[in-house]
Amino acid sequence: MKRLLGVALGIVVSSIALAGLVVRAQESGARSWQVPLTPWGHPDLQGVWTTDAEIGIPVERPVQYGEKAVLTDRDIEEKLKGQAGGNRRRPSANESVSPDLEQWYGKTGNASRRTSLVVDPPNGRIPEYTAEARQRVIPKGTALGFVGGSFTDGPFDGPEDLNLFDRCITRGLPTTWYPSQYSNGFQIIQSRDSVALLYERLHEARIIPLDGRRHLDPSARRLMGDSRGRWEGQTLVVDVTNFTDQATFLKSGRTLHLIERYTRVDPDTLTVSVTIDDPTTWVRPWTFMVTGKRDPEYWQIFEGACHEGNYAMRHILSGARAKEEADAATAKKD
Repeated sequence: MKRLLGVALGIVVSSIALAGLVVRAQESGARSWQVPLTPWGHPDLQGVWTTDAEIGIPVERPVQYGEKAVLTDRDIEEKLKGQAGGNRRRPSANESVSPDLEQWYGKTGNASRRTSLVVDPPNGRIPEYTAEARQRVIPKGTALGFVGGSFTDGPFDGPEDLNLFDRCITRGLPTTWYPSQYSNGFQIIQSRDSVALLYERLHEARIIPLDGRRHLDPSARRLMGDSRGRWEGQTLVVDVTNFTDQATFLKSGRTLHLIERYTRVDPDTLTVSVTIDDPTTWVRPWTFMVTGKRDPEYWQIFEGACHEGNYAMRHILSGARAKEEADAATAKKD
């Protein structure tokens, strides 16, 4: 019972924090606007949205901001000092696409004033790990997002030493919601009894039933979990369980439980909040939120052929073999 009350309290607090951000978003638009409905009466969330405006927002809030969720004009001025011209360079005449080129990243302007993606706890920080989780070791090749794999010094003995993102397998949930340097589009398509989501990055798709069916049997595990949706007023609430230890978010795997909330706050804005609830990993639930915006440039999501263009995988492994040969030659001389 205490556990259930703790979870409920955490979700209530998360909802309060989210409501504050949503209210501010609504105040910036037309107060008389009403969420349009589909022909069968559900709030219409359909369209292509992008979180490009939130590129660069840290997941956790820098400590110096305390509980300040949104930057002031003075904060923005200080933050942008020394960034005139941006941090991207234009390609020279003899260059093709490189990861730090302006043509690769595209439009990244209109930066958000938010200080963190985390909205609960109020300090914008991820809660502490449990004693059990502090001792937990993430197996090689299971990490999601920018963790492990090519973001370490190796060793890179084979593909399995690289994380799931490096290998173009999945960004996983909830990591796929984190805005990255490019390809932040996601598309929502609705029917009477289901909602479909397509993510631009790695071209992943989800089907979310709305018909009240139960979750899959606990023995059935999925990289993106098992989603079940319902409507609470104007908000689509999605419960996600049945994750697998083959894909680990921070230190959470099969015990991960997510509650996603999709709310359209004006004609061009959709918020997605995600509450992470895993009592074996964190001392309390916590919530982050991203803001999707309509953008004329995102009229369609094109295929992200990650595997076909994953030259980095080959280069990482061939580089590791070349270093081994060099080290062996040096040792032989000695």
